[in-house]
Amino acid sequence: MKRLLALVAAAALCAAAAAHEVKDLDISVAVNKDGSAVVTQRWSMFVGSENTEWYLPVENLGPMTIGSLSVKDNGVPMQSLGDGWDVDRSRSWKTGKCGIVRKRGGAELCWGLGESGDHNWEVTFTLTGLVQAYDDADAFNFMFVNPGMPDAPQHARVTIYPAFDCPAWTYDNTRVWAFGFYGDINVVGGKVVAETSESMGYSSKLITLVKFEKGIFQPTVVKGGPVQELIDRALEDSSYGEEDPAEKWFLLGFALVFLGGLFLAIYVAIASALGYKWKKSIFGKTKIDGWYRDVPLDKNLFAAEYLLAKGGRFGSSVPAQNIIGAFFLRWIMDGKLKVQPDPKSDKRVNLLFEADTASMDDVEEDLFQWALSAAGENKLLEKNEFEKWSTKNYKKMTAWPDRAVARGKTWFRDKGYFLTEGNCTTEGQQQACHLIEFRNFLKDFTMSGERGSAEVGLWKDYLVYAQLFGIAEKVAKQFKKLYPAIYEEVARSTGMDSNTFTYMVLWTNNMSTRSFGNAVAKAGNINGTGGHSSFGGGGGFSGGGFGGGGR
Repeated sequence: MKRLLALVAAAALCAAAAAHEVKDLDISVAVNKDGSAVVTQRWSMFVGSENTEWYLPVENLGPMTIGSLSVKDNGVPMQSLGDGWDVDRSRSWKTGKCGIVRKRGGAELCWGLGESGDHNWEVTFTLTGLVQAYDDADAFNFMFVNPGMPDAPQHARVTIYPAFDCPAWTYDNTRVWAFGFYGDINVVGGKVVAETSESMGYSSKLITLVKFEKGIFQPTVVKGGPVQELIDRALEDSSYGEEDPAEKWFLLGFALVFLGGLFLAIYVAIASALGYKWKKSIFGKTKIDGWYRDVPLDKNLFAAEYLLAKGGRFGSSVPAQNIIGAFFLRWIMDGKLKVQPDPKSDKRVNLLFEADTASMDDVEEDLFQWALSAAGENKLLEKNEFEKWSTKNYKKMTAWPDRAVARGKTWFRDKGYFLTEGNCTTEGQQQACHLIEFRNFLKDFTMSGERGSAEVGLWKDYLVYAQLFGIAEKVAKQFKKLYPAIYEEVARSTGMDSNTFTYMVLWTNNMSTRSFGNAVAKAGNINGTGGHSSFGGGGGFSGGGFGGGGR
């Protein structure tokens, strides 16, 4: 038996040693005035014992050309064989060498794997004709990371920037979209930056569509026709919504409010830093210090959301999606949802629906039923199912936080806490202050000599409200460190061990953020002003291909 276990362990170690791991892929794209570009890929890798080389298909090039491949391995330049690469040679022959295999419509960039272990590869090549001229703009839609890679990157980022003197890239002259991954794309500091927010999978890809105002480039490749045809093709099956008819007013509005916004931002930053963040009509004061240890407002999440959304002097003090995550966490704590490990990955969990909605009001029940609908017939909410549902039903999803705020306002009115709407009585102000004092307590309870050791049920409420406040991960880690035995008891009461419980708190936050973000992206962002990427869409791209990695 011992010998069998030893053989199994040895086989597992061999399998781990054979596998490759792409820890990070950082791609820089320096674009020249003629539309050509120098692409530099920095791979942070663990190279396993299998295969002889790493290869990247770059296809769909059309009028573009690719060449001048060079590779450094841990800072040491490889010998470049140009177009003379031989895929059939041994691993030892390929070590320290790189080359190109020409294919119809494209090429494969190849280099030797070298010895097993950690590697940092710096791969550089040139592209002619990346930015192409259309009748009304210059643009490109290019796949920088392929789908079909068995060893997909755990994190990827593409940074695109000008390699010549030109007007700074801003949303005045540059529009951006991204497809094939979960993450964001934005114009930041004169550069276009697309970055993943979670590990890429076998079907993930990274495509960026960038449109430039005429006059920045002088492209050598003239595509012709309206650039909108390229954009429309890319947006098919994407999570971007319908075009905003007010887009033409964007630049004028931006110019008019810029100076006023600048002074307001300075004022808001100073006032917020000093703690004067709250409306006096609701809280009775603008700065709220001190701690409150009990769960306030009769544990009504809607009432808390109303205060957080309407009580800030400078707008909402928490993202709208936090209340979605708070309800999911409460349903888990109350046993309405059961957390189950995902058999496909030890880094994910699924949610099994196990209870009815008898105790819920209609606003909460709608959210619960939407998630149940996303789960399907097996009543098991699996990876990205709610995110996909939110994209398809973006109007419902984006309207739900406003309904939650309205329900919270009704709670305050029914309690008699309003003199007039948004103007609280003395008792209402005291109740409102307790919420902010409770948030102070959760943020600072490690420093509180009064924190004590709360009972299991109260800690469940603490974590739900920490999710609402956007500090659940921090509170969970402090709770686990200070009271490991109680933390374990809370976890067991939900059917989880402490490690799974900790991950579940983080996952709930990420899932609600992605779901609401997808809905917002569907409702807007069609005008290319950055934000969330779309997993679907991206058609009509150049470059890229399918597969790549070790072979």
